[in-house]
Amino acid sequence: MSTKSLLVENERRPGIWARLIEFGKQTVADGVEAWQLPKAAVIAIIIIPILVAASGFGFALLGKQAYKWYIQEDGFAENVQVVLLFCTFLMAMAVTYREWFKGTRWVALMYALLCCGFIFLIGEELTWGQRIFKWSTTATFAAINKQHETNLHNIESVEQVFKWVQLLVGAYGFLLPLVIFKWQLPAWLKKELPAFIPHPTLIPAFAALFMWRLYRNLLPAPKDFYFFVSEYNEVLELTLAVGLFLFLVFQLRRKRV
Repeated sequence: MSTKSLLVENERRPGIWARLIEFGKQTVADGVEAWQLPKAAVIAIIIIPILVAASGFGFALLGKQAYKWYIQEDGFAENVQVVLLFCTFLMAMAVTYREWFKGTRWVALMYALLCCGFIFLIGEELTWGQRIFKWSTTATFAAINKQHETNLHNIESVEQVFKWVQLLVGAYGFLLPLVIFKWQLPAWLKKELPAFIPHPTLIPAFAALFMWRLYRNLLPAPKDFYFFVSEYNEVLELTLAVGLFLFLVFQLRRKRV
């Protein structure tokens, strides 16, 4: 092929922004059918996690005290996160119950494991009730926990594992929907996969966590804006909680449809 032909071919190929816009349009159109909701509602589902992720920047711009109020222990972001996780847990229990009595018990068992995961996350966020019931930390935990609390995720060695698990969870909800969206799959597999893989409309909730954890796991926090960067993960945990909540809403709607 001549150089001129290559140039003409390259000009015909859509640019990155055109492809992203086309992907967005396809995602919304597919979302309207999958969620059985109006187009405006589907667009809101896509945008809400983005707004939650951006909320951290908004509070940071208001000042350190406003940002600290938003992301601190038992602060606004953490309390909303716990409420969302608890509601998500209840919906996961409902899906488990339906699948068990429907006869798809392998799906029910997977959701039962998911329920256990939500219990663990809620327990960790609430320090297993320590701050609520005001019981003291044992000497063993106080020695190894950086916040002197009875939880696992603030133990330094375990905290590193949690950071990589967050990266994997973000990759799961961000990359897998992209792959599945592009593949031509058998009808039976395409029918089962939505029970386990988030719909592409939920990509923003997981993509934000994935990209942030990739950055934070591989690079040190900058000296400038250190407090904002070091604590921003609390905002991304809330973003993930929103994504998980919407994922279970999708499951309940999918079963009803």
